[in-house]
Amino acid sequence: MQALLSKLPDVGTHDGVSEALEKRSWTWEGSLADHIRTLLQVPFFILAAIVLPPQACAIIHLSVESKYKSQFFSKLQGELGRMAGLNDVEELVSTGNLSGAESSDFGCFADYGRAFAKKDGIGDSVQEKYDVIAEKHSNLIARCAQGLAFFAFWGSLAGNTVEGYLRGTLFGKKKEGSNAIFESIFVLYYIIFFLITDLIARMLKFMPSEVVAPISILMRIVISFIALYWVLPYGLLSCGAFVLGRFFDVETFMFLKNDEDNRHDVKYYLGGGSSYWFLP
Repeated sequence: MQALLSKLPDVGTHDGVSEALEKRSWTWEGSLADHIRTLLQVPFFILAAIVLPPQACAIIHLSVESKYKSQFFSKLQGELGRMAGLNDVEELVSTGNLSGAESSDFGCFADYGRAFAKKDGIGDSVQEKYDVIAEKHSNLIARCAQGLAFFAFWGSLAGNTVEGYLRGTLFGKKKEGSNAIFESIFVLYYIIFFLITDLIARMLKFMPSEVVAPISILMRIVISFIALYWVLPYGLLSCGAFVLGRFFDVETFMFLKNDEDNRHDVKYYLGGGSSYWFLP
């Protein structure tokens, strides 16, 4: 806990609280729904480390981060981006934009990451950017890019939820709609994960920039499998809650969006247009 607090020098101050509470974070319902969405992407965000170039992986992560601004996840992804050879990691984290030289080769990945983050992975604009990647590269590349975007989305929102608790809720400053009990349990569950990622990020500082591709690939695979220790239990619990609500009509657990105003059904919400045959 102390290691995480040390990363937040303005913990408990007015500026620190305001910044944390303005960031997109999870309610308990949102965390359950989004963990199901992330769980369905597990094969693809692991495969992405092998199928996508290291630069593309870093660009997707950091362009998503440019929206959510997670202090606990962007540090690690920034180091991975530097190791992948990106020219201006700070600019990418700040704005989601690439330098001119990188834009011609990897611009479609940055465009997709920004669109994904802007709409939380849902909507026609996200699907359009997905289709651009599929047309320019392949359906497999696009599917892996989507999986990686969900991984970045998961890490960012988990980090922001932890940050909101440490900066706000812990000091009696709650975000509207938040639940102190949920946030306390959430932080206890995820605290070890973010301590590990913080340690890895500190270690990666000693690595040179633009390392050979196999090292970047290996690091992303290792981090993905570390994340699975937290994603799988939470995701399976979320699936159980969803099944309870879906098949036994328990309103409390009907947390997946399925309304006409958003113009998407549960299948579209889960996969950005992908079809999941096992959903009723």
